[in-house]
Amino acid sequence: MATFIFIILTLTGTLASGFLFGMVTLSWRLALWPVALLVSGVAAFIVFLLFMYVWGLTTRKVNAHNLRGHRIVNSILRLALTLLNVKLVVTGKENIPEAGKTFVFVCNHQENYDIIAIKPVFKDHPLNFIAKQTIFDWPIIGRLAWVLGNVPIARDADRSAAESIVKGIKLIKSGIPMAIFPEGKRTFSNTMIAFKPGAFKLAMKPKADILVGTIYNFSNIFKGWPFKRQTIYLHIHPIMPSDTYEGLNSIELSKQVKSMIQTQLDRYEATL
Repeated sequence: MATFIFIILTLTGTLASGFLFGMVTLSWRLALWPVALLVSGVAAFIVFLLFMYVWGLTTRKVNAHNLRGHRIVNSILRLALTLLNVKLVVTGKENIPEAGKTFVFVCNHQENYDIIAIKPVFKDHPLNFIAKQTIFDWPIIGRLAWVLGNVPIARDADRSAAESIVKGIKLIKSGIPMAIFPEGKRTFSNTMIAFKPGAFKLAMKPKADILVGTIYNFSNIFKGWPFKRQTIYLHIHPIMPSDTYEGLNSIELSKQVKSMIQTQLDRYEATL
């Protein structure tokens, strides 16, 4: 829907520019038409962002169950990927649970914009993230993240982080799927760092199924932009039902999931 609105705004701006350029000579029209198209596109995107900003401001209550709101944001994120000239290749989509199922999605973490590519893949789920506090301070995006029910987490405050996990557990118990990056910070590459075992409490406490994801080359998104198109990859592993990890502690579970992700990273390295 967001992409459709953006296209309409762009076409409207382009037609208006064409009408105005009808007053000048043909040579000037040919010279200025690409500029008019670019300006109208940028103007349309700014109007679109303002529309989303107003929507976020006028929404007073957090509603994590608002699937319609999640779908609107997903369309925005898909549009953002298009503007970033990025192709996302997803494998293992068949492993995503059907709509209405609750799970915890865990994945390696490369950049702040990982969520932009990941969230729209779960179009039938009101997937929320345990995300770092600073994201909620961003203009427009931060407000929308709060409205949808995403949970902020402080990187270095253990007590605050534990409270964020508790909030996430409550959302899971209410039927909301949650996502978390066990590394706790960005790696800026395809090389992982140590996982924080405490992140897996998000799934262990409510006995939720775990869905593991592996991302590859997400750190390359802005390389060569806007002229070079980048291809990034997301693999969805088979679901881990809660009873399959019941006998493991958080450290053991952390190692098992990290090994799954590393195996897929190695496959990407060998084949791409």
